[in-house]
Amino acid sequence: MQEIEFVKGIKHTAHGLNFYLSYFDDIAKLIPRDDYCFVVGGWVRDRILGEPVGYNIDVDLLLTCDPTQVAKNLAKKIGGSYFEFEKKGLIVKRPTIATVVLKIPPYKYRFDFAQIKGKDVEKALIEDLKSRDFTCNAIAVSIDDLLSIGAKQTILYDPTGGIDDLEKGLLRPVSLKNLEEDPVRLIRGFRLSLEKDLQLTEDFIDFVKNKGHLIKKAPVERINLELFKILRHNQSGKVIENLYQYGLLEHIFPELSRLKEVKYQGEHHMYSLEKHVMMVMHAVDKVLDERERYLPVELLERLGKRHVMGEFSDLELIKLSALFHDVAKPHTFEIREGKITFYNHDKLGAQIVREVGKRMKWGEEVTLFVSKMVENHLRPFYLRESLKKNQLTDRGRARFWKECEEFASHLFLHAIADAIGSGDTQEEISALLETIHDLVRYKREKYDKIPTEPLLNGKEIMELFKLPEGPKIGELKRALQQAQLDGLVKTKEEAIDFIKNLLSSWDGTEDGSVLKN
Repeated sequence: MQEIEFVKGIKHTAHGLNFYLSYFDDIAKLIPRDDYCFVVGGWVRDRILGEPVGYNIDVDLLLTCDPTQVAKNLAKKIGGSYFEFEKKGLIVKRPTIATVVLKIPPYKYRFDFAQIKGKDVEKALIEDLKSRDFTCNAIAVSIDDLLSIGAKQTILYDPTGGIDDLEKGLLRPVSLKNLEEDPVRLIRGFRLSLEKDLQLTEDFIDFVKNKGHLIKKAPVERINLELFKILRHNQSGKVIENLYQYGLLEHIFPELSRLKEVKYQGEHHMYSLEKHVMMVMHAVDKVLDERERYLPVELLERLGKRHVMGEFSDLELIKLSALFHDVAKPHTFEIREGKITFYNHDKLGAQIVREVGKRMKWGEEVTLFVSKMVENHLRPFYLRESLKKNQLTDRGRARFWKECEEFASHLFLHAIADAIGSGDTQEEISALLETIHDLVRYKREKYDKIPTEPLLNGKEIMELFKLPEGPKIGELKRALQQAQLDGLVKTKEEAIDFIKNLLSSWDGTEDGSVLKN
């Protein structure tokens, strides 16, 4: 932590340059002479903690003048983009926030401007700070004390004891009332505890246990933002387990409330269902961190490059898939011939994910991706068993790549985490890795060389065989494409012979919908 000197009551002093950012000089020039600007929140907290400035730089500012005009002028001056939004809690609606975003890869700057009102500026500032979420976020400093020219000692306004809590390693809510007014702060508390390595206080935990249900009234967009920030962290499993343990996760996703029903999953599983899911969440963190160990270079190239929901990537979607991969097991639990089964839990799970995605407003891209992952999460294990028995054919390999190529890398990493979280032996995990490398070898040596489109298009088939347009043509094309994937057809001449033979075996129904194999 930075060296802080206690002055009196709610004020402390520190060296101003510890909080300096070059854009503060630009902002200061835009503030009218008789008005004030204070830097608050995370920027101040992180500088006190001595954290390095990363690539995503967020700064909250409070002004005594109109924030929209200052923000618009700043956007124009530095070449950033401008927009406005309102922060809404259950009870209190905060003033309009004027935002400037500037992207200078790899850096992204975001400046949020809000207004404080009142003749007594210090009193208005303190009232605003006391309305915030956690004491460590309720610390402010005047921007005039942070400028490049003459910044020495600066006064930190700390009316809630945030600096003292940081020194003790605590994340303390300013008040329980503030949590109730904006329940998104509940999930944010768990995130900040992880990111800043701070211990949540007992009053916060008790509030979550007793009033965690309030999160259901919060806007899903803000919940998503906090949840995805958690999933982005390389120890997200720790927080997800805490959210589940204290009941908050079930309030967000009631679909997970039934995990506890399955105490025993059968002879191939060491753990109860809820313990298994949490172990997979821990495992997927480690597997993603060590992904170079598991996947060849060609499968790693695009991993993490897909941008979703603004600032997040496909890596977070692997973790989201892990959270929901067995969500339908309680629905499909049966005992058949003395054995526990969960038939079609993959398909029903995908359907549940689509419903969750719609309710949570994940958007089509995220919802479709996660639902496909859940629907196909068993495939690597089926393929492992086929390879063990020497029954995995090129046709099976080709079918996998045809249907799963878009998310194969993600599916493989998920399967490895699933195996670890199931308590698989090292031999079983090695067999899974061999299956993955077998599929990759096939793709490299054979699948990538197969034409992706049928060697004969619909028009050619109609002209060569004097056939009318209709559903029969589409079925012939699909059969030809499958024959190509199976390695049975490699040239146009072979394609013509294949269609000819297929037509000769056709049973003659008028609509051409049934072809004999």
